[in-house]
Amino acid sequence: MSGFPRMASGRPALPRPPALLRRSQGVRIRSTIVGTLLVTIALLIGAAVMLFMLNRADSRTMYDETSYRAYEIAAEIREGGISAISPESLGMGSGADIVQVIDGTGDVVASSPGASADAVTTERPALWTSSQVKGRLIPGSDVEFCATVTATSHDGASYTVIVAVSADAYRQSLINTALVLAVGLPILVLLSAVAIWFFVGRALRPVGRITEQVTAITASDLSRRVPVPSTDDEVTRLATTMNSMLERLEQSRAAQLRFVGDASHEMRSPLTTVVGLLDLADDTDSPIDVQTLRTLLLPEARRLQNMVDDLLLLARSDEHGVPLHIRDVDLDDIVAAEAWRLRSLGLAAVATTIIPIRTSGDPEKLSRALRNLAENAVRYAASTVRFDMYFDPAGGIASIAVTDDGPGIPRDRRDIIFDRFTRLDVDRRNRSGSGLGLSIVREIVRAHGGSVYVQDPPAGFAHGVTFVISLPTARRLPEGMGDGEVSTALAMPPRQPMR
Repeated sequence: MSGFPRMASGRPALPRPPALLRRSQGVRIRSTIVGTLLVTIALLIGAAVMLFMLNRADSRTMYDETSYRAYEIAAEIREGGISAISPESLGMGSGADIVQVIDGTGDVVASSPGASADAVTTERPALWTSSQVKGRLIPGSDVEFCATVTATSHDGASYTVIVAVSADAYRQSLINTALVLAVGLPILVLLSAVAIWFFVGRALRPVGRITEQVTAITASDLSRRVPVPSTDDEVTRLATTMNSMLERLEQSRAAQLRFVGDASHEMRSPLTTVVGLLDLADDTDSPIDVQTLRTLLLPEARRLQNMVDDLLLLARSDEHGVPLHIRDVDLDDIVAAEAWRLRSLGLAAVATTIIPIRTSGDPEKLSRALRNLAENAVRYAASTVRFDMYFDPAGGIASIAVTDDGPGIPRDRRDIIFDRFTRLDVDRRNRSGSGLGLSIVREIVRAHGGSVYVQDPPAGFAHGVTFVISLPTARRLPEGMGDGEVSTALAMPPRQPMR
């Protein structure tokens, strides 16, 4: 019978919460490391982009300021020559640290106060081909300038206007920003790591409570459940799944205990009879007579053997399913053989309605299922047992109905009649059965893809019950079967099995 996984001691094995706890801590550490790495990479990329954009913005600002001054001076020269340049245009500040106007011979004809009398150059030749220049305009100087160079003319004379501004102030702003980022980024990374550690731990806190609860659950007490958080997330689904698992384990444990108790109870009677007779023979030093052997000892031993065989079959079906040897089976032959067997025993009047139906299945297992139903019917029948066969050509379903005219089964008990060791009260309670026959019928029929259910007896029976086996058929009715036989086969409408 299925149940818990077994340990070497034979006790049910439950989940190991410490391992779950270690995994949750490992998840917290790994999540923190991965999250911190991602935050670090994102911050570094953001800082690099920010410095790049800041550098571009500073350069654009410097060039805008020098361009405005250079074009202003060039406009003044075009209108009135060198003498038209206003002192304000040559003054320092307002976007200019060096202003020079150079004529066509390379001489400085106008400059800002304090500027060199020599024309400024760059450390790179032919740089004046660009309107915007960045570099050291004065060779030997450590100061880096950004300059705008523009050409103009007046009365046929050409002039070059150079307006330069020191890049040190803007560069220092960029350096200060980089220093702030160098100090702030590690702090942000550290704060991010702490925040990730805290929030991951908070998210995993329900897992810790689940772990503690599971740790307190033992195999002998499976009624406790783990707390289900109200967050409606993966942890909630984990707790719900674990509670479902615990419920199944509890039901399996209860079924195991009930099965062991029922099996022990059923085996006690034949074992008591056998042991009692053997003790009596041992105490009296007298052999057991043949009559006692035949009427008491042998029947009880066979009953015990049959019960063990039934238990073994059910245990195997729980573990791997009922083993089947599939081949073509004529269901009508199986029904006819079982009806002949009951008639030969003379235990009840036997009536049959048999039609030829062929399917695929295990003939031995199907015969055993039908025999269990037949013996159950004979055990409770007042006088008659009836076998009927039906076929539904639309669904390809073959049905075998076994009816007895006994006391019947209450409708509210029909859904449990196939449970193991189930016995009904009053008239249908008979201690000669083991309580496993109908369970075996259900397992065999299920293995064949069919169903077995209980329904009221057909017309003509004042009381009693009908057990119906429904099986899918590999083939329809054999060729040559007449329409009248098909009509007979469909005399009883198909009924849905009771689940």
